[in-house]
Amino acid sequence: AMDGILFARENLGMRFHAEDLSPLLRELELKVFYNYVDHVMDNFSKRPFTPTSMMPGRAVSNPDRKTTGARATASLAPSENTTLELGLDHQANRHSLRSTSNELSLPYEGLARTPDASFSQAGIFGEITQKLSPSARLKAGARADFWRATDLRAKVATGMMSSMLNPTANQKRSSALKAGFLRYEKDLSKTITLFAGYGIAERFPDFWELFGKETASSVSAFSLRSERNRQLDLGALYHAGSLQASLSLFASTVDDFILIQNGVTKPSGMSATRLATISRNIDARSQGAEASLSYHFAKGFKSEASLAYVRADNLSDALPLAQQPPLEGKLSLTYSRERFSVGSLLRTVAPQNRYALKQGNIVGQDLGKSPGFSVFSLNLSWRFNAKLEASAGIDNLFDKTYAEHLSRGGAMVAGFPEPSLRINEPGRNLWLRLTLKL
Repeated sequence: AMDGILFARENLGMRFHAEDLSPLLRELELKVFYNYVDHVMDNFSKRPFTPTSMMPGRAVSNPDRKTTGARATASLAPSENTTLELGLDHQANRHSLRSTSNELSLPYEGLARTPDASFSQAGIFGEITQKLSPSARLKAGARADFWRATDLRAKVATGMMSSMLNPTANQKRSSALKAGFLRYEKDLSKTITLFAGYGIAERFPDFWELFGKETASSVSAFSLRSERNRQLDLGALYHAGSLQASLSLFASTVDDFILIQNGVTKPSGMSATRLATISRNIDARSQGAEASLSYHFAKGFKSEASLAYVRADNLSDALPLAQQPPLEGKLSLTYSRERFSVGSLLRTVAPQNRYALKQGNIVGQDLGKSPGFSVFSLNLSWRFNAKLEASAGIDNLFDKTYAEHLSRGGAMVAGFPEPSLRINEPGRNLWLRLTLKL
């Protein structure tokens, strides 16, 4: 219901890197950074102003966010067959907002910014690689994160023009999260490698899940639980001369998966109701596979093919897990010489019939079934010398009309007769690029 009209970003960073400090300490890296984002949105600068029941006036929203952080890592070699990575990191965020429902009588520039959220994270991590034999390796890693968050909102919006007292105002919460993995790799021969891995990870809710949404029973999602994921990975790699192939499989379960759901009916006082977007925890399960094949079948010619599939379920609601990609395959053919190359790519996507209407994540929610499509593209390049290269291409050569299943959720926009749902990808698209390396 608003357009972004002004964006100001400040980014400062400093990095220190050193190598071969001693036989034990191979690398040392230190980073510090500062980021600031100032973002202005309104409902009149980029479109004809149309009063609505939600926004009868010229409204402006101006959030900002300041992030500071640091990271230190060290690479160690305790022995010839052992490498060790150790590190620390920290990040602090402070978010504030100023807004007006009538820019003409109360300009947003004259308003004070009101802090509405602060959160920080500190982590410690390590990873070890142990060579067990000339043909076997073991990798293991662990991480601990310590999160703190404070809800600084005095009121919580229940619509563009309405709000109520925040039941979690000034509340603080802290969490200690853990993660770890173990991976074994075995070379069966010079051409075949097998691997297996198991990992666990916990994820703290992000800003939009924690502060930007409600729950089914409250106007604040500050009590949302962290996700807990357990995943098993299996796979094989093959490399023999001009032929390369890979196959990987995974299966995971997520306790307290954070699901975003819109269109949820909630009370709005005086026996009225409203539609809200909420965050809630569910249990989920997913599994998938990916296969790839690459073959140099003649001098200068290379063909590649890949196939990927994911199936996921919302166990709590007995529904498919929303916002999952459909079966997808790619096939490419490339001819290249020292200075010249030409290539083609066919991308084919199957229909997605597994969906959960109005459920998804912060990026978007499922809008229903989506049809399959195929898109064919061409490209070529010419290298003039080591520093200068020109390339050109035609994407979507046959001008196919299609939209991705993973599409952002629709919204009512003044001047349009119905909600904007899936947005089509570009049609036939010609591009030209010139690359100069200095």
